[in-house]
Amino acid sequence: MSWSRIRRFSAQFGAGASLRAKLLALLLPAMLGIAGLSLWATHADAVGSANAAYDRSLLGAIKALDLNVSTASGGLAVELPYRLFEFFQLTATGEVYFRVATADGLVEIGHPDLPRPPRAPRLGEPVFYDAQYFGESVRVGAYVRPLDRPVGAAQEVMIQVAESTASRTQFTGRFVRRAALRDAALLAVM
Repeated sequence: MSWSRIRRFSAQFGAGASLRAKLLALLLPAMLGIAGLSLWATHADAVGSANAAYDRSLLGAIKALDLNVSTASGGLAVELPYRLFEFFQLTATGEVYFRVATADGLVEIGHPDLPRPPRAPRLGEPVFYDAQYFGESVRVGAYVRPLDRPVGAAQEVMIQVAESTASRTQFTGRFVRRAALRDAALLAVM
């Protein structure tokens, strides 16, 4: 803002107004804008942190499933690690879903209609994404790796694990509300 604009604003504000009132009229909109940007950044950080935590737990479940995938019988078999899934469901706020399938999708175990990744994952690199599953928001982890033995024409297997995002939404909401209260108190003190 140029000095001439500030002088014009000051003159329009009134010659009888105190310097404190003039400064408040100039600084308050800027402070509110900065507080708004701060809350937006806080929300983005909270979602990023929550996603990182979700992704680590999803990757652990994917690895546990991967250790139990077998092609020894000539087909695709998964021995479910029930203890791990029980523990995983205790930490999750909703249902946990999984899908193990050959890359061609002809052999599937688990929840066959679990949403596929938005882009094909690279071999050996997990992918994490948000999706809708039966009207519920879920965080999904997907991992593709080569099969030890081909199953039919399929050379690769995809492992997916998903859980509800309800707890993530609650966490980020509480985090942003606390930041908004902190920023409002700071503005009031200033």
